[in-house]
Order: sequence, then C-alpha cells, then structure tokens
Amino acid sequence: MKREVKELKRIARGNLQGNFLELIRAFVFCNLIISLIEMPFSMTRNEILFSTQNIIYYVAVILITVASVVLTVGQYCLHLGVARTGELHLSEMFYPIKYDSNRLIIAEAILFVIRLVALAPVIGAIAIIYFYEEINMYLVALGLSIIGCVLTVLVEITFGLTYFVFIDGEELSVMEALKASIQLVKKQRGRFFYMQLSFIGMYLLVLLTLGLGILWVQPYVMQTTTLFYLDTKGELDEVLENRKKAKPTPEPVAFDSYA
Repeated sequence: MKREVKELKRIARGNLQGNFLELIRAFVFCNLIISLIEMPFSMTRNEILFSTQNIIYYVAVILITVASVVLTVGQYCLHLGVARTGELHLSEMFYPIKYDSNRLIIAEAILFVIRLVALAPVIGAIAIIYFYEEINMYLVALGLSIIGCVLTVLVEITFGLTYFVFIDGEELSVMEALKASIQLVKKQRGRFFYMQLSFIGMYLLVLLTLGLGILWVQPYVMQTTTLFYLDTKGELDEVLENRKKAKPTPEPVAFDSYA
C-alpha cells in the first residue's frame, strides 16, 4: 500500500533514532571533502570571464559536481541500510566509489544535458532581458522563465529516484536504470512533489539557524526520500514486517524472583 507522506516521515523519525549522529557525521564528511577540494579553485577566480584561471575553475566545478554525486549516492546507501535493517555500516558509503562510479558519471552527464534543455527557456529569458528593454519583451522573458522552472521541476521529479535504482540495479545499464527510474515515479509524481514541498518549512528554519540546521534536516529528508522509494517500489511493507519480526522480544519478568 502507498503510505501518506506524514506516515513516511513518522517511520523516518523512528529509523533515525540511534543512527542520527552517524548520518550527520557522514553528511558533514562528504560536504567537507567537497568544500576543501573546491576552495583553492574558487580563490583563483577573477573577473575576466574566459581567463585561464576561470576556465580551470569551470572544469574543476564539473569534476567536483561528479564527486559530489558519488558521495551523495554513498549517503543514500547508508540510508537504505538504515531503512531496511535499522543498522548503519559506514563502509557502505564508499560502495559507489569502489564499484559504480563509471555508471554514475555517465548518468550524471546525461542528466546534466536533460536539465540544460529544461533550463533553455530561462537562458532565453536572460538573453532577452540583456538585449531588449521593451516592456512586452520583459513579459515574454517572464513567460519563458515560468516555463523553464516548470520543466526543471518535472525533470527533477521524474529522475528523483534515479540514485536508488542505480544502487539496487547493479545489473542494469545506464539507460536501463534511467528508464526504470522514470517508470518507478511515473504515477507518483504528485505525491513525490508534495513530499518535497512539505520540507519547505524546515528549510526556512535552516535559514534562521544560518545553515546549521541542515545537519539535522538533511538526514531526515534523505531518510524520508529513501522510504518513499521503498514504498513506491512496493518493498516497504515487507521491510517493516521483517524488522518487526527481527526485533527482540523482551523476556517476561519473573515476579517470584523478587520474593
């Protein structure tokens, strides 16, 4: 059965108990690595758009984005382990680096092109604003921006479960995994979009904490998304049942022992 978003969140909160600290550490570790790699390239940038330093920076950004994707998939490996067994093994975070980085790089390149196409109307709107000053052209730019934003949201929703498909579908090729991701979320777009919108309040709180709150919010969002994947896949009922059976039952207290 497909569960409501609030039910997935409730299960996510339960799964995070006892695992929250390690997941926060994994999140901090991944972001720290990316920041340390990106920092020296940012410091060498200048105002000349196509200077040597800036070109090096643009290339570095592409490579850093790929590294970020691989590390993000590693975090989802941890969350899948937590969701399925209630246990967390940090070694699973490095699984994509060891065995699946090539597929992920190719998939991310394909998704980059798709996202770029979706953003084409926005790029066109920026060009119109830059080259024209007529009010009616500004209205055209506004319309194009709205179209681009809608297309971008549709792309992100359509491929929102791609990382999970890559983790579970080791035997699938890149294109097969992308098609499987599309089919998986095909009739669940509205529910997935609603789930993402339901976290807006938390992200506003993150802003109020000057970004510090992301340490708690992001693991919660990732675990809820993981449960959404298992629910959409039809696996969540079995997972919860198996975990319920595996949970040790406390032995009854023998009251005569206190006599």
